[in-house]
Amino acid sequence: MEATGDADFSEVRVKRYRSVLRQIDVRLVKLFPEVNRINGAMGKLAGLSEDLRILSLNAELAAGRAGPRGVAVRALTQYTRGLVGRLRDLNQDTLDFNGLYRHCTVTLRAVRHLRQVETAAASIGTALQAGGARQVAAALDQARSDYLGEIAAHVGGITATTARLIKMVKVVDDVVAQAESIATNIAAEAVTAGIHREEFTSVAETMRRYVEELRRMSDRVDKALRQARRSSKGLVEALATIVDSDGRGGVATAAEAA
Repeated sequence: MEATGDADFSEVRVKRYRSVLRQIDVRLVKLFPEVNRINGAMGKLAGLSEDLRILSLNAELAAGRAGPRGVAVRALTQYTRGLVGRLRDLNQDTLDFNGLYRHCTVTLRAVRHLRQVETAAASIGTALQAGGARQVAAALDQARSDYLGEIAAHVGGITATTARLIKMVKVVDDVVAQAESIATNIAAEAVTAGIHREEFTSVAETMRRYVEELRRMSDRVDKALRQARRSSKGLVEALATIVDSDGRGGVATAAEAA
């Protein structure tokens, strides 16, 4: 009776384990659209930062032509170039976007390989009870351990990369706020710029348009990142149910499942 009870218990554990693996698989598949939205939106950052850079150069030339009436505008364009520098620095970190996609891809592949290992273990089932099959059981258990370790590492990568990207979005939001203020100040300077009024007004309106594009981009990325963060937390929680201190999470090994 005790042996039967142990066998039943192992079977329940194995079923639960495989169910969690399926859940992780599903969560990962649902994460990819969010990653694609992030990549698609942030892909516009380089173009927008270059647009702002060119605008600041043109505005400075206009300020020079305006002489004394362009002094304040010239100072504002210098601040704008500082903001452009911050955006360009973010462009240097675009590896994080590719990194998030890579972590997701590798994790999904490892999960599916692990599910294949479990299928293989189930298919040879009772054969593992024979002494000659102990090597096969050990190999399957080692594969299980390796894949679990790989999954854990890349789920951690998803979580860490998402956190870094959230910080990057906050930088964009700060740039948006400051650029919007600069555009307002340039518009105010245009009022007293005499014959240069139209030129300065055009600069202010163009900057507002770029700011609005940055804001929309930031909002889209932020929304996708929030969903990605929820998904990554779900992955961590699911993984925690199958990985414990000995790396097996209380899941029956191939030999025990037999």
